[in-house]
Amino acid sequence: MIVICPSCASRFQYGEERFLGAQSKRFRCPKCGETFEVLNPTLAPELPPAQPTPRPLPPAPPEPPPKATETSRRKGRDAMMDLTSLKNDGMPSGLRFTLAFLTGPFASTVRVLETPLTVIGREEGDVVISDPEISRRHARIEIHPDGTAWLTDLDSTNGTFVGGAAIAGPTKLSDRQEFSCGRSTFMLLIRDTNIIGLD
Repeated sequence: MIVICPSCASRFQYGEERFLGAQSKRFRCPKCGETFEVLNPTLAPELPPAQPTPRPLPPAPPEPPPKATETSRRKGRDAMMDLTSLKNDGMPSGLRFTLAFLTGPFASTVRVLETPLTVIGREEGDVVISDPEISRRHARIEIHPDGTAWLTDLDSTNGTFVGGAAIAGPTKLSDRQEFSCGRSTFMLLIRDTNIIGLD
């Protein structure tokens, strides 16, 4: 057999019978003096025969989604409309609605309302405010197709206030109308985009 020094890569011949049945033997390289161990090749364990790799099964075809019946589609649409209390999708044309934050964590910022329904809350909604006095889902602003905006309290713990008074049902908001939820005060701005100088 050929023994190769791992340090200097010198090669020299060594008879396998000189292992005398030992599993390994230590060698000292005559060139660099490196001492290393070589296993007896006659006692090397036999590797088990390679097992054939099973062929993967072809993926099962996806099941087609269940077809929605006209009745289920109608029920789903009605449920959505009941949830939003809106019977007409989309914002009224020619008007822009902006929510200005007067006090609270987002004071001195504004947000353009781009959908007819905006929910204000501490954990859920379109406007999420980290305020312990605001409920998880606190209040809702609804913009109707006729261009009117309505504020509704969503059974919040501390109430929603317009003009310093807590509202009990849907309350119409006019341009520059202020209202408050928890420690935050808001102002709703309604602009006619058909007037020259407004986007």
